[in-house]
Amino acid sequence: MLDYSYASQLKIAVEKLKNSHEETNPAFLAMEDLFGMNRTRLMIDGEKEMPEAERQMLHKVIDEVCSGKPYQYVIGFSWFYGEKFKVNENVLIPRNETEELVQLVLKETADDGKTAADIGTGTGIIPIILGKHWTHNRLFAVDISEKALDVARENNHLHNTKTVLLKGDLFEPLIEQGIRVDVLISNPPYISSDETEYMSRSTLEYEPAVALYAGDSGLALYKKMINELPKVMNDRGKVYFEIGFRQGEALRDYIVSIWPNTVPEIENDINGNPRILHFMWER
Repeated sequence: MLDYSYASQLKIAVEKLKNSHEETNPAFLAMEDLFGMNRTRLMIDGEKEMPEAERQMLHKVIDEVCSGKPYQYVIGFSWFYGEKFKVNENVLIPRNETEELVQLVLKETADDGKTAADIGTGTGIIPIILGKHWTHNRLFAVDISEKALDVARENNHLHNTKTVLLKGDLFEPLIEQGIRVDVLISNPPYISSDETEYMSRSTLEYEPAVALYAGDSGLALYKKMINELPKVMNDRGKVYFEIGFRQGEALRDYIVSIWPNTVPEIENDINGNPRILHFMWER
C-alpha cells in the first residue's frame, strides 16, 4: 500500500530537491506555508494521510523549485521582519540583510513628525515595516517600475499602512512635488556586471535585472543620489544606504569628496560583511 502520509510526502519532496541539486529547505517551508505543518505538527501528525489535492499542490511547488525558480516566486509571498509580503518576478525577493537596515533606522529615528522616503522601494517592505512602528512620521516610497509599485500597493493595503507611493527615477517625484525629507533610505540596484559569479542561478535567471544592476562598478545610483541631496534633504537629515560588500570604502570616499563636512559610517551585517552605509548630511 502506498504511503500518502505528510511525512512520506515531505521525504519525497526533499529527495526531489536533492536530486535537482537544490536546497531542501523549500520542502519544509511549503509544508508550513501551504498546510500549517511546521516541524512540531509534523512530529505529532506526520503519519496522517495527506489529501490528494494537497499532495498535488505540494509537488507542483517543489517541481517548480526544482526547475530553478525561487521558492518565494512560486509560492507568491515572502516573510520579512516577521511579516508576510506579496512578491512576484517584478520585484526582488526580500533579504535578511535588509532587516538590519530597518532595525538601524528604527533605532536611530524618533517618531516625532519627521518625513522619510525609501528610494527604489520594490515590494515596499522598508516603508511598510517602518509604518507599522511609527505613528507620527510621514512615509514616501519611490520606484521607477509601475509593476513593482503594483506589488507595493498590494502590500501597503494588506498591512493597512499609509505609505505614499510615487513613480519616478530616484528623487524625481520628490523634487517635482516639493517634498523634503529628514530620513532618506535606499537599497538600490548595486550589482556590477563583473559580480555575477557571486550570484545564485535563480537570482540571475528570475529576479528583475532593473532591480539588480548599476553602472560604475555598481555605484552609479548612489553617486547620483549623493550629488542631488540638496534637492530633497533637510539640513542634518540622515541617509541610510544598503550597499554591496565591496563598495563601502569607495562610497565613503566619494561622499566625503562631495560633502567634506559629512562623516559616513559603515555597519557590518550578521555575516560580517559591510552592508549599511549611513551618515548625517552636512553641507
